[in-house]
Amino acid sequence: MFLVFVYSFVPSRLLRKQIAIRLLLYIQDSVIVIVFLNKN
Repeated sequence: MFLVFVYSFVPSRLLRKQIAIRLLLYIQDSVIVIVFLNKN
């Protein structure tokens, strides 16, 4: 789990929050794309 390793070494909480939000948005986009492809 490379991302978790990087995440634990990020110094500031603000930066951690930004990374977490980006990851969540990325996952959400991926799920939407997968669902969209499955419907067609």
